[in-house]
Amino acid sequence: MVADRLSNFWIATMNPKKSSQDQRPAVGGGEVHSVGQASLTASSGLRYPLGAAMFSEQAWGEIARSLKLSGRELQIVREVFDDHTESAIANHLNISLHTVHTHCERLYHKLAVTDRVKLVLRVTNESFTLTFAPESGLPPICANRVAGSCPLQREQTRNA
Repeated sequence: MVADRLSNFWIATMNPKKSSQDQRPAVGGGEVHSVGQASLTASSGLRYPLGAAMFSEQAWGEIARSLKLSGRELQIVREVFDDHTESAIANHLNISLHTVHTHCERLYHKLAVTDRVKLVLRVTNESFTLTFAPESGLPPICANRVAGSCPLQREQTRNA
């Protein structure tokens, strides 16, 4: 469900075609992930992984530090990003369904959200915030910014 909603967002904003398996550098890092799950191919030919693969390991580490997530909380969040049910998460992490439910409820409270979709949006927003922070070690997510042709970057330079 969460992946479907994110897919609809990407489709509405980028007009891509769906592709089932591909390779694409993850947002916030340079490594390439083989994605065995859904991904999107934009009309420009660029492929965008969905789920937890959309962020690099470095980006996930920065997100965890920024949001003060424990190792187990980060595992749960990544599973939610992959649109796994609580039952699937419990099986994958070899913990009880009740424990997963408790982790989810505590994550919602900790991040001031009310459901899975808002959790994904909160984490995605944190990633964008970290990426655009001047002291961030994460690479830019915008190709125009990397090329020096980002209108926002030019505006910031003029105002400085």
